[in-house]
Amino acid sequence: MGKILILFLFIVLFFNVPAFAGERSSNGPSVMDRVGDVLCIRPLGFIRVIIEAVAYGVSLPVTAPLKKVDAASEFLIKDPYSFTFERPLGEM
Repeated sequence: MGKILILFLFIVLFFNVPAFAGERSSNGPSVMDRVGDVLCIRPLGFIRVIIEAVAYGVSLPVTAPLKKVDAASEFLIKDPYSFTFERPLGEM
């Protein structure tokens, strides 16, 4: 059971694929999209932000000598933070 949970979390947290492909007939996200975002996507995104912040701290000894700290912070800190906290509710 533990391996299945870890695999599920890995897939959900580290693959940023849109859940729905295609155009919508309305102007904005539906109510179900917003509810799903609040109840599922945002909490998982918060967990992802924490995990990737730890990964950023662990990667600093490697990225600092290579002068890739900015690229690492963009990928591990800014992108997940923007996805979780700055994007409009219900939009993927």
